Amino acid sequence: MPEVVIDPMSRIEGHMAIKLMVEDGQVVDAWSMGMLWRGLERVVLNRDPRDAPIILSRICGVCHGVHRQTSILAIEHACMGEDYHPPDNAIRIRNIIEGIQEIWDHAAHLTVLAGPDYAVYGLAGKYCPGLRQPPWAPPTSTETATSSAPCLEIDINRYYSLLHNVILPVQKLCHEAMAIFGGKVPHHMTALPGGVTVTPSPADLALAYAKMREVKNIIEEVYNYVWGTFVPHLLDEHPDVVEAITNIGVGVKNFLAYGVCPVPENNYAKFLDGGVIINGDRYSIDLNEIEEQVKYSWYTDSSGGKPSQEPPPEPYYGKSGAYSWIKAPRYMGEPCEVGPLARMLVNNKYTPISNQGASLLDRVLARLEEAKLYAENILDWILSVKPGQPVYDTDFELRDGEGFGTWEPPRGALLHYIRIRDGKTAAYQCVVPTTWNASPRDVNGKKGPIETALIGTPVPYDEEAGHYDVINAVRIVRSFDPCLACAIHLITPKGEALRVPVTPLLP
Repeated sequence: MPEVVIDPMSRIEGHMAIKLMVEDGQVVDAWSMGMLWRGLERVVLNRDPRDAPIILSRICGVCHGVHRQTSILAIEHACMGEDYHPPDNAIRIRNIIEGIQEIWDHAAHLTVLAGPDYAVYGLAGKYCPGLRQPPWAPPTSTETATSSAPCLEIDINRYYSLLHNVILPVQKLCHEAMAIFGGKVPHHMTALPGGVTVTPSPADLALAYAKMREVKNIIEEVYNYVWGTFVPHLLDEHPDVVEAITNIGVGVKNFLAYGVCPVPENNYAKFLDGGVIINGDRYSIDLNEIEEQVKYSWYTDSSGGKPSQEPPPEPYYGKSGAYSWIKAPRYMGEPCEVGPLARMLVNNKYTPISNQGASLLDRVLARLEEAKLYAENILDWILSVKPGQPVYDTDFELRDGEGFGTWEPPRGALLHYIRIRDGKTAAYQCVVPTTWNASPRDVNGKKGPIETALIGTPVPYDEEAGHYDVINAVRIVRSFDPCLACAIHLITPKGEALRVPVTPLLP
Protein backbone atom coordinates (compact mmCIF):
# COMPACT_ATOMS: atom_id res chain seq x y z
CA MET A 1 0.00 0.00 0.00
CA PRO A 2 1.60 3.32 -1.06
CA GLU A 3 2.67 5.70 1.67
CA VAL A 4 2.61 9.46 1.10
CA VAL A 5 4.58 11.70 3.45
CA ILE A 6 4.13 15.46 3.54
CA ASP A 7 7.00 16.79 5.64
CA PRO A 8 6.88 19.57 6.60
CA MET A 9 3.44 20.99 5.87
CA SER A 10 3.49 24.32 4.06
CA ARG A 11 1.50 27.51 4.72
CA ILE A 12 0.95 26.77 8.37
CA GLU A 13 2.85 27.95 11.44
CA GLY A 14 5.57 25.65 12.72
CA HIS A 15 6.82 22.12 12.05
CA MET A 16 4.30 19.47 11.12
CA ALA A 17 4.34 16.29 9.05
CA ILE A 18 1.48 14.19 7.70
CA LYS A 19 1.72 10.54 6.68
CA LEU A 20 -1.00 9.00 4.52
CA MET A 21 -1.69 5.43 3.49
CA VAL A 22 -3.37 5.41 0.07
CA GLU A 23 -5.45 2.67 -1.51
CA ASP A 24 -7.44 2.98 -4.75
CA GLY A 25 -6.76 6.72 -4.84
CA GLN A 26 -8.13 7.43 -1.34
CA VAL A 27 -6.63 7.95 2.11
CA VAL A 28 -7.31 4.88 4.24
CA ASP A 29 -5.14 5.83 7.21
CA ALA A 30 -3.39 8.96 8.42
CA TRP A 31 -0.89 10.11 11.03
CA SER A 32 -0.47 13.70 12.24
CA MET A 33 3.02 14.41 13.53
CA GLY A 34 4.32 17.40 15.48
CA MET A 35 8.02 17.63 14.74
CA LEU A 36 9.31 20.04 17.38
CA TRP A 37 9.48 20.13 21.17
CA ARG A 38 10.49 23.20 23.16
CA GLY A 39 9.31 22.47 26.70
CA LEU A 40 8.37 26.01 27.69
CA GLU A 41 6.27 24.65 30.54
CA ARG A 42 9.53 23.58 32.16
CA VAL A 43 11.14 26.98 31.61
CA VAL A 44 8.70 28.79 33.92
CA LEU A 45 9.16 26.43 36.90
CA ASN A 46 10.67 27.84 40.11
CA ARG A 47 10.29 31.40 38.86
CA ASP A 48 8.06 34.25 39.94
CA PRO A 49 4.60 33.36 38.55
CA ARG A 50 4.38 36.79 36.95
CA ASP A 51 7.20 35.73 34.61
CA ALA A 52 4.95 33.08 33.08
CA PRO A 53 2.72 35.37 30.96
CA ILE A 54 5.77 37.05 29.46
CA ILE A 55 7.66 33.84 28.69
CA LEU A 56 4.67 31.80 27.54
CA SER A 57 3.39 34.47 25.17
CA ARG A 58 6.36 33.36 23.05
CA ILE A 59 4.75 29.96 22.51
CA CYS A 60 3.30 31.48 19.34
CA GLY A 61 4.22 34.49 17.24
CA VAL A 62 1.00 34.41 15.21
CA CYS A 63 -1.73 34.50 17.85
CA HIS A 64 0.82 36.23 20.00
CA GLY A 65 -1.27 37.70 22.81
CA VAL A 66 -3.42 34.75 23.77
CA HIS A 67 -0.97 32.79 25.90
CA ARG A 68 -0.21 35.90 27.91
CA GLN A 69 -3.91 36.44 28.54
CA THR A 70 -4.59 32.81 29.46
CA SER A 71 -1.59 32.65 31.78
CA ILE A 72 -2.82 35.82 33.52
CA LEU A 73 -6.24 34.24 34.04
CA ALA A 74 -4.64 31.15 35.58
CA ILE A 75 -2.60 33.30 37.98
CA GLU A 76 -5.65 35.39 38.94
CA HIS A 77 -7.64 32.22 39.60
CA ALA A 78 -4.83 30.76 41.73
CA CYS A 79 -4.29 33.91 43.76
CA MET A 80 -7.75 35.45 44.06
CA GLY A 81 -10.25 32.66 43.34
CA GLU A 82 -12.35 31.61 40.37
CA ASP A 83 -14.90 34.43 40.79
CA TYR A 84 -12.26 37.17 40.63
CA HIS A 85 -12.55 39.97 38.10
CA PRO A 86 -10.09 42.82 37.61
CA PRO A 87 -11.56 46.32 37.01
CA ASP A 88 -14.13 46.46 34.23
CA ASN A 89 -12.00 48.79 32.15
CA ALA A 90 -9.18 46.23 32.24
CA ILE A 91 -11.55 43.50 31.04
CA ARG A 92 -12.77 45.73 28.21
CA ILE A 93 -9.21 46.44 27.08
CA ARG A 94 -8.26 42.76 27.25
CA ASN A 95 -11.33 41.94 25.15
CA ILE A 96 -10.41 44.57 22.58
CA ILE A 97 -6.92 43.10 22.24
CA GLU A 98 -8.43 39.64 21.81
CA GLY A 99 -11.03 40.86 19.31
CA ILE A 100 -8.43 42.54 17.12
CA GLN A 101 -6.24 39.43 17.39
CA GLU A 102 -9.14 37.27 16.18
CA ILE A 103 -9.86 39.54 13.20
CA TRP A 104 -6.19 39.80 12.24
CA ASP A 105 -5.52 36.08 12.57
CA HIS A 106 -8.65 34.97 10.71
CA ALA A 107 -7.90 37.41 7.90
CA ALA A 108 -4.36 36.03 7.64
CA HIS A 109 -5.60 32.46 7.50
CA LEU A 110 -8.44 33.07 5.07
CA THR A 111 -6.33 35.04 2.61
CA VAL A 112 -2.68 34.01 3.00
CA LEU A 113 -2.52 30.54 4.56
CA ALA A 114 -5.60 28.74 3.24
CA GLY A 115 -6.89 31.31 0.76
CA PRO A 116 -4.56 30.47 -2.16
CA ASP A 117 -6.00 26.93 -2.16
CA TYR A 118 -9.24 28.47 -3.42
CA ALA A 119 -7.75 31.41 -5.38
CA VAL A 120 -8.91 33.50 -2.40
CA TYR A 121 -12.52 32.53 -3.19
CA GLY A 122 -12.30 33.68 -6.78
CA LEU A 123 -10.91 37.12 -5.93
CA ALA A 124 -7.52 36.01 -7.27
CA GLY A 125 -8.89 33.47 -9.72
CA LYS A 126 -8.65 33.24 -13.49
CA TYR A 127 -11.38 34.67 -15.70
CA CYS A 128 -14.71 33.08 -14.86
CA PRO A 129 -17.61 34.65 -16.82
CA GLY A 130 -20.25 33.47 -14.34
CA LEU A 131 -18.59 34.97 -11.25
CA ARG A 132 -19.36 38.65 -10.68
CA GLN A 133 -16.39 40.44 -9.10
CA PRO A 134 -16.73 43.25 -6.54
CA PRO A 135 -15.45 46.70 -7.57
CA TRP A 136 -12.46 46.45 -5.24
CA ALA A 137 -11.25 43.14 -6.73
CA PRO A 138 -8.05 43.09 -8.80
CA PRO A 139 -8.36 43.54 -12.59
CA THR A 140 -9.86 40.62 -14.50
CA SER A 141 -7.44 37.82 -15.26
CA THR A 142 -6.21 37.32 -18.82
CA GLU A 143 -4.76 33.88 -18.10
CA THR A 144 -6.31 30.77 -19.62
CA ALA A 145 -7.86 28.31 -17.18
CA THR A 146 -6.95 24.63 -17.32
CA SER A 147 -9.94 23.28 -15.39
CA SER A 148 -13.71 23.54 -15.38
CA ALA A 149 -13.58 25.82 -12.32
CA PRO A 150 -11.36 28.79 -13.32
CA CYS A 151 -12.47 30.76 -10.26
CA LEU A 152 -10.44 28.28 -8.15
CA GLU A 153 -7.30 28.56 -10.30
CA ILE A 154 -5.04 31.22 -8.90
CA ASP A 155 -3.69 34.04 -11.06
CA ILE A 156 -0.57 35.04 -9.21
CA ASN A 157 -0.66 38.61 -10.49
CA ARG A 158 -4.22 39.07 -9.22
CA TYR A 159 -3.18 37.55 -5.91
CA TYR A 160 -0.26 39.96 -5.50
CA SER A 161 -2.60 42.85 -6.29
CA LEU A 162 -5.11 41.65 -3.70
CA LEU A 163 -2.33 41.14 -1.20
CA HIS A 164 -0.96 44.66 -1.53
CA ASN A 165 -4.22 46.56 -1.94
CA VAL A 166 -6.55 44.76 0.47
CA ILE A 167 -4.95 42.09 2.65
CA LEU A 168 -1.82 43.85 3.92
CA PRO A 169 -3.62 47.15 4.63
CA VAL A 170 -6.09 45.27 6.86
CA GLN A 171 -3.23 43.57 8.69
CA LYS A 172 -1.51 46.93 9.17
CA LEU A 173 -4.63 48.61 10.55
CA CYS A 174 -5.20 45.76 13.01
CA HIS A 175 -1.65 45.94 14.30
CA GLU A 176 -1.78 49.70 14.65
CA ALA A 177 -5.04 49.52 16.58
CA MET A 178 -3.83 46.70 18.82
CA ALA A 179 -0.64 48.61 19.65
CA ILE A 180 -2.75 51.43 21.10
CA PHE A 181 -3.99 49.03 23.77
CA GLY A 182 -1.06 46.61 23.96
CA GLY A 183 1.94 48.94 23.70
CA LYS A 184 3.44 46.95 20.84
CA VAL A 185 2.65 44.15 18.40
CA PRO A 186 3.44 41.29 18.44
CA HIS A 187 3.59 40.20 22.08
CA HIS A 188 1.77 43.07 23.72
CA MET A 189 3.01 44.01 27.19
CA THR A 190 0.16 45.87 28.91
CA ALA A 191 -1.90 43.02 30.39
CA LEU A 192 -0.76 41.61 33.72
CA PRO A 193 -2.30 39.84 36.72
CA GLY A 194 -4.74 42.29 38.30
CA GLY A 195 -5.58 44.28 35.17
CA VAL A 196 -3.69 46.24 32.54
CA THR A 197 -1.17 49.08 32.56
CA VAL A 198 -2.58 51.15 29.69
CA THR A 199 -4.97 54.08 30.24
CA PRO A 200 -6.20 55.04 26.78
CA SER A 201 -7.22 58.65 26.30
CA PRO A 202 -10.29 59.74 24.32
CA ALA A 203 -7.93 60.51 21.43
CA ASP A 204 -6.45 56.98 21.63
CA LEU A 205 -9.93 55.47 21.57
CA ALA A 206 -10.98 57.64 18.63
CA LEU A 207 -7.90 56.60 16.66
CA ALA A 208 -8.46 52.91 17.39
CA TYR A 209 -12.14 53.27 16.49
CA ALA A 210 -11.32 54.86 13.14
CA LYS A 211 -8.82 52.13 12.24
CA MET A 212 -11.11 49.27 13.20
CA ARG A 213 -14.10 50.86 11.49
CA GLU A 214 -12.14 50.69 8.25
CA VAL A 215 -11.26 47.06 8.98
CA LYS A 216 -14.90 46.28 9.77
CA ASN A 217 -16.02 47.71 6.45
CA ILE A 218 -13.53 45.58 4.52
CA ILE A 219 -14.39 42.41 6.45
CA GLU A 220 -18.08 42.96 5.74
CA GLU A 221 -17.37 43.57 2.03
CA VAL A 222 -15.48 40.26 1.81
CA TYR A 223 -18.15 38.47 3.84
CA ASN A 224 -20.97 39.74 1.65
CA TYR A 225 -19.07 38.79 -1.50
CA VAL A 226 -18.29 35.25 -0.30
CA TRP A 227 -21.81 34.47 0.92
CA GLY A 228 -23.71 36.56 -1.62
CA THR A 229 -21.71 35.83 -4.77
CA PHE A 230 -18.98 33.19 -4.45
CA VAL A 231 -20.88 30.44 -2.59
CA PRO A 232 -24.01 30.78 -4.78
CA HIS A 233 -21.75 30.67 -7.85
CA LEU A 234 -20.19 27.41 -6.65
CA LEU A 235 -23.60 25.92 -5.89
CA ASP A 236 -25.01 26.89 -9.28
CA GLU A 237 -22.05 26.47 -11.62
CA HIS A 238 -19.79 23.96 -9.88
CA PRO A 239 -21.95 21.60 -7.81
CA ASP A 240 -19.32 18.89 -8.24
CA VAL A 241 -16.80 21.09 -6.39
CA VAL A 242 -19.28 21.81 -3.61
CA GLU A 243 -20.09 18.12 -3.25
CA ALA A 244 -16.40 17.30 -3.03
CA ILE A 245 -15.45 19.88 -0.39
CA THR A 246 -18.55 19.27 1.74
CA ASN A 247 -17.95 15.52 1.86
CA ILE A 248 -14.28 15.53 2.86
CA GLY A 249 -12.59 16.80 6.00
CA VAL A 250 -15.57 15.93 8.21
CA GLY A 251 -13.49 14.93 11.22
CA VAL A 252 -14.56 13.56 14.61
CA LYS A 253 -17.78 15.61 14.88
CA ASN A 254 -17.06 16.28 18.57
CA PHE A 255 -16.56 19.96 19.39
CA LEU A 256 -15.17 21.79 22.42
CA ALA A 257 -14.95 25.47 23.39
CA TYR A 258 -14.20 27.18 26.72
CA GLY A 259 -15.77 30.54 25.97
CA VAL A 260 -14.07 33.91 25.69
CA CYS A 261 -14.31 37.63 26.49
CA PRO A 262 -16.42 38.22 29.62
CA VAL A 263 -18.67 41.24 29.14
CA PRO A 264 -18.87 43.52 32.23
CA GLU A 265 -22.16 45.04 31.05
CA ASN A 266 -23.72 41.55 30.95
CA ASN A 267 -22.70 40.35 34.42
CA TYR A 268 -19.45 38.99 32.95
CA ALA A 269 -21.23 36.49 30.71
CA LYS A 270 -18.90 35.50 27.89
CA PHE A 271 -19.19 37.01 24.43
CA LEU A 272 -18.88 33.47 23.07
CA ASP A 273 -19.95 30.79 25.51
CA GLY A 274 -18.25 27.51 26.23
CA GLY A 275 -19.54 23.99 25.90
CA VAL A 276 -18.93 20.54 24.48
CA ILE A 277 -20.74 18.54 21.80
CA ILE A 278 -20.00 14.81 22.00
CA ASN A 279 -21.75 12.49 19.57
CA GLY A 280 -24.43 15.15 19.09
CA ASP A 281 -25.11 15.62 22.82
CA ARG A 282 -24.34 18.94 24.50
CA TYR A 283 -22.56 19.31 27.83
CA SER A 284 -21.26 22.13 30.00
CA ILE A 285 -17.49 22.28 30.30
CA ASP A 286 -15.98 20.28 33.17
CA LEU A 287 -12.20 20.70 33.26
CA ASN A 288 -11.89 17.49 35.28
CA GLU A 289 -12.95 15.57 32.16
CA ILE A 290 -9.81 16.64 30.27
CA GLU A 291 -6.91 14.22 30.12
CA GLU A 292 -3.75 14.24 28.02
CA GLN A 293 -2.62 10.84 26.77
CA VAL A 294 0.89 10.05 25.60
CA LYS A 295 0.91 6.44 24.30
CA TYR A 296 1.88 7.62 20.80
CA SER A 297 3.75 10.77 21.87
CA TRP A 298 7.49 11.16 22.39
CA TYR A 299 7.15 11.57 26.14
CA THR A 300 7.57 9.22 29.05
CA ASP A 301 4.40 7.35 30.01
CA SER A 302 4.23 9.33 33.26
CA SER A 303 4.05 12.65 31.35
CA GLY A 304 0.31 12.34 30.68
CA GLY A 305 -2.76 12.73 32.85
CA LYS A 306 -5.10 15.50 33.93
CA PRO A 307 -3.55 18.97 33.50
CA SER A 308 -3.59 19.68 37.25
CA GLN A 309 -1.89 16.39 38.05
CA GLU A 310 0.50 15.55 35.22
CA PRO A 311 4.19 16.32 35.76
CA PRO A 312 6.20 18.60 33.46
CA PRO A 313 6.56 16.90 30.07
CA GLU A 314 9.56 14.56 29.99
CA PRO A 315 10.80 13.96 26.44
CA TYR A 316 11.40 10.38 25.27
CA TYR A 317 12.33 10.56 21.59
CA GLY A 318 12.52 7.12 20.07
CA LYS A 319 9.79 5.70 22.31
CA SER A 320 8.37 2.55 20.73
CA GLY A 321 5.22 3.20 18.71
CA ALA A 322 5.31 6.97 19.24
CA TYR A 323 5.29 9.32 16.26
CA SER A 324 4.64 12.88 17.47
CA TRP A 325 5.72 15.54 19.94
CA ILE A 326 2.03 16.36 20.35
CA LYS A 327 0.06 14.80 23.20
CA ALA A 328 -3.47 13.45 22.77
CA PRO A 329 -6.00 15.48 24.80
CA ARG A 330 -9.36 13.81 25.29
CA TYR A 331 -12.64 14.98 26.83
CA MET A 332 -14.65 12.20 28.44
CA GLY A 333 -12.26 9.93 26.56
CA GLU A 334 -13.15 11.44 23.16
CA PRO A 335 -11.09 13.46 20.65
CA CYS A 336 -12.58 16.90 20.07
CA GLU A 337 -12.19 19.52 17.38
CA VAL A 338 -11.55 23.06 18.60
CA GLY A 339 -11.50 26.36 16.73
CA PRO A 340 -13.95 28.63 14.90
CA LEU A 341 -16.23 25.82 13.71
CA ALA A 342 -16.45 24.43 17.25
CA ARG A 343 -17.20 27.88 18.74
CA MET A 344 -19.81 28.70 16.12
CA LEU A 345 -21.56 25.34 16.57
CA VAL A 346 -21.45 25.45 20.38
CA ASN A 347 -22.98 28.95 20.25
CA ASN A 348 -25.50 28.12 17.48
CA LYS A 349 -24.08 30.82 15.23
CA TYR A 350 -23.38 28.72 12.16
CA THR A 351 -25.39 26.13 10.22
CA PRO A 352 -23.18 23.66 8.36
CA ILE A 353 -23.61 23.32 4.62
CA SER A 354 -22.61 19.67 4.77
CA ASN A 355 -25.33 17.26 5.82
CA GLN A 356 -22.65 15.52 7.88
CA GLY A 357 -22.47 18.46 10.29
CA ALA A 358 -18.90 19.44 9.41
CA SER A 359 -16.61 19.52 6.37
CA LEU A 360 -13.64 21.21 4.78
CA LEU A 361 -15.89 23.99 3.42
CA ASP A 362 -17.73 24.44 6.73
CA ARG A 363 -14.48 24.92 8.59
CA VAL A 364 -13.47 27.71 6.20
CA LEU A 365 -16.85 29.45 6.24
CA ALA A 366 -17.23 29.24 10.03
CA ARG A 367 -13.93 31.13 10.35
CA LEU A 368 -15.27 33.86 8.07
CA GLU A 369 -18.47 33.95 10.12
CA GLU A 370 -16.52 34.48 13.31
CA ALA A 371 -14.31 37.17 11.76
CA LYS A 372 -17.44 39.12 10.85
CA LEU A 373 -18.89 38.58 14.35
CA TYR A 374 -15.82 40.13 15.99
CA ALA A 375 -15.71 42.93 13.42
CA GLU A 376 -19.34 43.78 14.20
CA ASN A 377 -18.67 44.06 17.93
CA ILE A 378 -15.17 45.52 18.18
CA LEU A 379 -16.33 49.12 17.70
CA ASP A 380 -18.81 48.87 20.59
CA TRP A 381 -16.08 47.40 22.76
CA ILE A 382 -13.81 50.35 22.02
CA LEU A 383 -16.63 52.78 22.87
CA SER A 384 -17.28 50.92 26.14
CA VAL A 385 -13.88 51.88 27.60
CA LYS A 386 -14.31 54.59 30.23
CA PRO A 387 -11.33 56.99 30.24
CA GLY A 388 -10.19 57.79 33.74
CA GLN A 389 -11.69 54.70 35.37
CA PRO A 390 -9.39 52.15 37.09
CA VAL A 391 -7.54 49.63 34.96
CA TYR A 392 -5.65 47.83 37.76
CA ASP A 393 -6.74 46.22 41.01
CA THR A 394 -4.47 47.54 43.75
CA ASP A 395 -5.73 44.78 46.05
CA PHE A 396 -4.42 42.03 43.81
CA GLU A 397 -1.63 40.11 45.49
CA LEU A 398 0.39 37.03 44.73
CA ARG A 399 -0.65 34.09 46.90
CA ASP A 400 -0.06 30.36 46.96
CA GLY A 401 -2.75 28.35 45.24
CA GLU A 402 -3.65 26.66 41.97
CA GLY A 403 -5.74 27.89 39.10
CA PHE A 404 -6.90 27.38 35.54
CA GLY A 405 -7.00 29.94 32.78
CA THR A 406 -9.23 29.15 29.81
CA TRP A 407 -9.56 31.25 26.67
CA GLU A 408 -10.43 30.99 22.99
CA PRO A 409 -7.65 32.07 20.64
CA PRO A 410 -8.37 32.03 16.90
CA ARG A 411 -7.27 28.40 16.62
CA GLY A 412 -9.42 27.11 19.47
CA ALA A 413 -9.65 26.14 23.12
CA LEU A 414 -6.61 27.09 25.22
CA LEU A 415 -5.99 26.03 28.81
CA HIS A 416 -3.22 27.00 31.21
CA TYR A 417 -2.82 25.52 34.68
CA ILE A 418 -0.54 26.89 37.41
CA ARG A 419 0.32 25.80 40.94
CA ILE A 420 2.03 28.39 43.11
CA ARG A 421 4.00 27.34 46.22
CA ASP A 422 6.12 29.66 48.37
CA GLY A 423 5.66 32.43 45.82
CA LYS A 424 7.13 30.36 42.96
CA THR A 425 5.65 28.41 40.07
CA ALA A 426 5.67 24.80 41.26
CA ALA A 427 3.75 23.31 38.33
CA TYR A 428 2.57 24.52 34.94
CA GLN A 429 0.70 22.91 32.06
CA CYS A 430 -0.59 24.19 28.73
CA VAL A 431 -3.15 22.37 26.62
CA VAL A 432 -3.19 24.31 23.37
CA PRO A 433 -5.58 24.26 20.40
CA THR A 434 -3.37 22.37 17.96
CA THR A 435 -2.72 19.76 20.65
CA TRP A 436 -6.41 18.93 20.35
CA ASN A 437 -6.70 19.14 16.56
CA ALA A 438 -3.38 17.58 15.56
CA SER A 439 -3.26 14.99 18.31
CA PRO A 440 -2.05 11.45 17.58
CA ARG A 441 -3.96 8.32 18.48
CA ASP A 442 -4.94 7.67 22.10
CA VAL A 443 -4.72 4.53 24.24
CA ASN A 444 -7.86 3.20 22.60
CA GLY A 445 -6.51 3.78 19.11
CA LYS A 446 -8.86 6.68 18.38
CA LYS A 447 -7.34 9.06 15.87
CA GLY A 448 -7.09 12.80 16.43
CA PRO A 449 -9.37 15.27 14.59
CA ILE A 450 -7.00 15.99 11.68
CA GLU A 451 -6.15 12.31 11.26
CA THR A 452 -9.84 11.41 11.19
CA ALA A 453 -10.69 14.26 8.80
CA LEU A 454 -8.16 12.95 6.28
CA ILE A 455 -9.73 9.49 5.98
CA GLY A 456 -11.49 9.04 2.63
CA THR A 457 -9.82 12.03 0.99
CA PRO A 458 -9.19 11.55 -2.74
CA VAL A 459 -5.45 11.37 -3.44
CA PRO A 460 -5.17 10.36 -7.12
CA TYR A 461 -1.86 9.47 -8.68
CA ASP A 462 -0.90 11.88 -11.44
CA GLU A 463 0.86 9.73 -14.05
CA GLU A 464 2.05 12.72 -16.07
CA ALA A 465 3.49 14.56 -13.07
CA GLY A 466 4.80 11.38 -11.45
CA HIS A 467 3.41 11.96 -7.97
CA TYR A 468 0.25 11.92 -5.93
CA ASP A 469 -2.05 14.95 -6.05
CA VAL A 470 -2.41 15.81 -2.36
CA ILE A 471 -4.09 19.20 -2.75
CA ASN A 472 -7.27 18.09 -0.96
CA ALA A 473 -5.29 16.53 1.88
CA VAL A 474 -3.35 19.72 2.54
CA ARG A 475 -6.55 21.78 2.19
CA ILE A 476 -8.03 19.73 5.00
CA VAL A 477 -5.00 20.12 7.25
CA ARG A 478 -4.84 23.86 6.60
CA SER A 479 -8.56 24.23 7.35
CA PHE A 480 -7.71 23.52 11.00
CA ASP A 481 -5.12 26.35 10.88
CA PRO A 482 -2.52 24.27 12.73
CA CYS A 483 0.10 26.25 14.57
CA LEU A 484 3.13 24.54 12.98
CA ALA A 485 5.54 25.44 8.36
CA CYS A 486 7.48 25.05 4.55
CA ALA A 487 8.29 22.60 1.65
CA ILE A 488 6.61 19.35 0.62
CA HIS A 489 8.14 15.89 0.27
CA LEU A 490 6.26 12.98 -1.29
CA ILE A 491 7.02 9.35 -1.99
CA THR A 492 6.13 7.69 -5.31
CA PRO A 493 4.84 4.12 -5.45
CA LYS A 494 8.38 3.14 -6.44
CA GLY A 495 9.72 4.60 -3.20
CA GLU A 496 11.40 7.58 -4.80
CA ALA A 497 11.48 10.77 -2.74
CA LEU A 498 10.10 13.72 -4.63
CA ARG A 499 9.90 17.41 -3.86
CA VAL A 500 6.80 18.77 -5.55
CA PRO A 501 4.40 21.69 -5.13
CA VAL A 502 0.98 20.90 -3.64
CA THR A 503 -0.57 23.96 -5.22
CA PRO A 504 0.33 23.24 -8.85
CA LEU A 505 -1.37 26.39 -10.11
CA LEU A 506 1.20 28.54 -8.35
CA PRO A 507 4.47 29.07 -10.23
